[in-house]
Amino acid sequence: MDGKTLQGPPGGVRRYVRGILRGLESLDDAPPVEVLLPERHWRTASWTLLGLQRASARGFDVLHCPFYYTPPAPRCPVTVAIHDVLPLEHPEWFPRSWSSPIRWLMGPCARRAATVVTCSRATAEAITGLLRVPAERVRVIPHAVDHALFAPPSDAAVASAREARAGGRPYVLQVGALEPRRGVDLAIRAVGALRSLFPDLVLLLAGPDRFTVPELSAAPPWVVRTGPVEDAELPALYAGAEAVLSPSRGEGFDLPLLEALACGAAVVASDIPVHVEHFASAVRLFPSGDAEALAARLQEVLDDGDGSAKLRRRAIGLAGRFTWERSAREHLALWREILGR
Repeated sequence: MDGKTLQGPPGGVRRYVRGILRGLESLDDAPPVEVLLPERHWRTASWTLLGLQRASARGFDVLHCPFYYTPPAPRCPVTVAIHDVLPLEHPEWFPRSWSSPIRWLMGPCARRAATVVTCSRATAEAITGLLRVPAERVRVIPHAVDHALFAPPSDAAVASAREARAGGRPYVLQVGALEPRRGVDLAIRAVGALRSLFPDLVLLLAGPDRFTVPELSAAPPWVVRTGPVEDAELPALYAGAEAVLSPSRGEGFDLPLLEALACGAAVVASDIPVHVEHFASAVRLFPSGDAEALAARLQEVLDDGDGSAKLRRRAIGLAGRFTWERSAREHLALWREILGR
C-alpha cells in the first residue's frame, strides 16, 4: 500500500488509506500489508515515478496506489484508486498548476492498472468514458466512515461545541476544504435569505482554505470561518447543527456528508450524482447550483422539528451500512481476484 498520503495534511485520501488499513486489520483472513512511506520529503510525482517504481520490483503480490497515480512501468500487478475525474470534467474549477499533473497522468495510470477502484457508479462511468478504461476493469467500492469516532455525541459535548464555535447561537454547518466548487457561495446566499426569519442563525465553515472563494472576501459577520477542526470535535459540531449543508457542485464521494449522517445530523445536499446514488434516502436534496432551492430545503428543516428528527434517525441508519471493514473486504476480494487471473 502506498502510504505517502499518511504523511500529508488531513484530507479525504488520507481518511481512505487509514480506513482501508484499519479495515484490513479487523479481518481474520487478511494477508500482511506493507505500507510504503518515503524516508524523506518527496513530491508526489517524484515518489510515484521513482519510489513506487522501485518498490514494485520487490516481489509484492499487488501494489495498491490510493491517489490517482501508478508507477510508470510496474513490476507487479497494480490497482489504483481514482476518487473522481473532476479535473477532466470541470478544469475551470481548479487552478491549472494544481490540476495539470492529474489531468496528464490520470488516464495513462488508469489504463496500466490491473483494476481501477472508485467509489461511485457515476465516477466509474466517467472513468470508462473519459479515461478509456474497459468497464470490466473498473470496480466500485464505496468509501466508509469510522463509527468509533463519528457517532452521536453527548448533549454536553454538543452544548460545549455550540458555545465555543457559535457563541451559543443556532448554526448551520458546512465542513470541508473551502473552494468554489464546494458551493460556499450557495450556502452564504441561502442562509442570508433566511436570516429575516431566523435572525440569530450563523453559518459555520469548518475547513482549510484551498482555493480562493470570492464570496468570502467580504463575507457578512454571521459567516464564521473556523479553519481546520480536529476530528475529535467534529461529531459534536455535526450533531449540534440545525442542519449540515453539502451544496457541492461536484464530488467523487463526499466523506464529510457521510460523517455528518453517522453523527445524526440533518443534512441538506445538492442532487449531484454521488449524493443521489449513496445518500438520497437520508438527506434533503436540492437542485445543484440553485441557492433559492437550497434556502427552501433548509427552511423546511428549520421549521419542521419532527421532520428533522426523522431525518436524523434515517441518517444514522444509512451511515451504519458504510464500514471500513466492508470496504477492506471488497478490496481484498479484488486483489485475490487479480492474482487468480
